[in-house]
Amino acid sequence: MRSLVVKLVGLALATALIVTAYPARPAAADTVSDEQAFTAALNGVRASVGLPALSVNTHLVDVARAWSGHMAATNVLAHNPHLADQAPSNWQRIGENVGTGGSVESIHRALVNSPGHYANIVNPHYDSIGMGVVRSGSRIWVTQAFMQTADGYRIVAGTGGVYDFSTAASLGGVPGPSRIVGGASTPSRKGYWAVAENGTVYGRGDAGDFGGLGGHRLSAPIVGMAATPTGGGYWLLGRDGGVFSFGDAAFYGSTGALRLNRPVVGITASPTGRGYWFVASDGGIFAFGDAAFHGSTGAIALNQPIVGMAASPSGAGYWLVARDGGIFAFGDAAFHGSTGAIALNQPIVGMAASPSGAGYWLVASDGGIFAFGDATFLGSTGAIVLNQPIVGMSVSATGRGYRFVAADGGIFSFGEASFAGSAGGMNLGQSVVAVLAG
Repeated sequence: MRSLVVKLVGLALATALIVTAYPARPAAADTVSDEQAFTAALNGVRASVGLPALSVNTHLVDVARAWSGHMAATNVLAHNPHLADQAPSNWQRIGENVGTGGSVESIHRALVNSPGHYANIVNPHYDSIGMGVVRSGSRIWVTQAFMQTADGYRIVAGTGGVYDFSTAASLGGVPGPSRIVGGASTPSRKGYWAVAENGTVYGRGDAGDFGGLGGHRLSAPIVGMAATPTGGGYWLLGRDGGVFSFGDAAFYGSTGALRLNRPVVGITASPTGRGYWFVASDGGIFAFGDAAFHGSTGAIALNQPIVGMAASPSGAGYWLVARDGGIFAFGDAAFHGSTGAIALNQPIVGMAASPSGAGYWLVASDGGIFAFGDATFLGSTGAIVLNQPIVGMSVSATGRGYRFVAADGGIFSFGEASFAGSAGGMNLGQSVVAVLAG
């Protein structure tokens, strides 16, 4: 086992394994089914320990296949010394398992039983896999290339349209008569998803095909989304509390069949991704999966309606924010301040919690930022004449950066939050109305 140089953070494991030895012969032409079997088995192991499935990255598949072909041709089991250069440019952590043996089952079993290989398989940071298999005679050569991608962000349209941007480059957008209503910061991919007004999802680049709402009649428009921790799936939320799950985002319940006092305005995933909350405009909270109920303002006469929420890092609490910046803290989410008693130039439209949970930011529609606790002020658009108002914000993983989205999809980045493309040039037909922190 050896370590690879890691770009940005952490260390990635690279381990090799020989199960048995066989004389080499010309490589078999069709090994796609072997790759699929390896991937399914690997994701089965991750599921057994509560981790989301890895998405297949076609770029990594090409790299892995080429290296397996090299090992088969040279009859030498070794690591790819050029993996860091050959991987997609937006990788944050990479790792590699290589092995050879007589069958998919025997190699997989040996990988799982080897601590070094197993550590890669169940590494919670990885979100992508490239599986490359070459057969040479009765021997299988396999390369498993793992990757964690850098942070990006998604915005989701009111009709269910999802626009996902990577940090590698501005990838543009997909035109359509859609109203943006929510999004979530996630590990990005070198591609994006889009879904049409009828809910049909289109994947571009190496974006995984997680499905969509095509062919379904929606009882209420989509008002928000939340992504799983690795970005391997997402939930879409209807205004009636109907929840639609895609990819590794499991369905835990909804209010789609209930009559609500007030419409739902946002959704937040639990830190584990095994549950979610959503909040109504009266502050009523609906908790599903491992997202526990800690209180609500549903029975309180509010000065202004609730416009968003954020969960504490532990998931044992959450904050609700009203249009006047009033903060309601529940569970272990501590109160650090509010703008409830301040005459604002423009109303509050969203909030985001700091990674520590010891602070939060509020953002107004003019891009004015109000920072409380350990949430640092890094800049704003409060003094800038905007083409369209700010509608929400998201925060970088470290909390040392944040970005706003405007009603036309324009993105404003501050601190370490990178600019990775905007929806400003999309033919959305209607305005953007929110973006949620992930």
